[in-house]
Amino acid sequence: MNWSITLRLAGEFQGFSRDLHDEASDILCDPITSPTLQAILRSGLSRGRKLDRGNAQPSALGSDFASLGLGLWPALKTADKRAGKWQDELETLNTARNAIAHDDQSEFLKLKKKGKLPITLTTVRTWQRAVDGLAVTMDDVVGDYLGEFAGGNRPW
Repeated sequence: MNWSITLRLAGEFQGFSRDLHDEASDILCDPITSPTLQAILRSGLSRGRKLDRGNAQPSALGSDFASLGLGLWPALKTADKRAGKWQDELETLNTARNAIAHDDQSEFLKLKKKGKLPITLTTVRTWQRAVDGLAVTMDDVVGDYLGEFAGGNRPW
């Protein structure tokens, strides 16, 4: 059961991250009056997006939000001192996700070295708190960033 929850948690956070990136891209493109230019810009902002091809690893999040001009991890760490710990837990969550999904013994060994094997409900709850904290803080950081373009008013 804990393995199933781990897979679902990683997938839900990846979906949230992708949706947040899409929403931010839309808001950046909205002021452009030409539908053609809007489409070109939206396409460019998501071209090569790592969240479309792999897990929501910290490096993928950083890279994808950098395409919007946002230094995500520095902004998260400024916004909440727990962001560094959340970043580590997200990395471990994705290691567990890959170990389970691909039956990858080398990934299971990484988890064992970090004291995260067996995957217990306590471990899953730690990951859930981390991605919950990240989601709320990412929403705030991205909203504030976009608000700078809208005269200080957050779009949501």
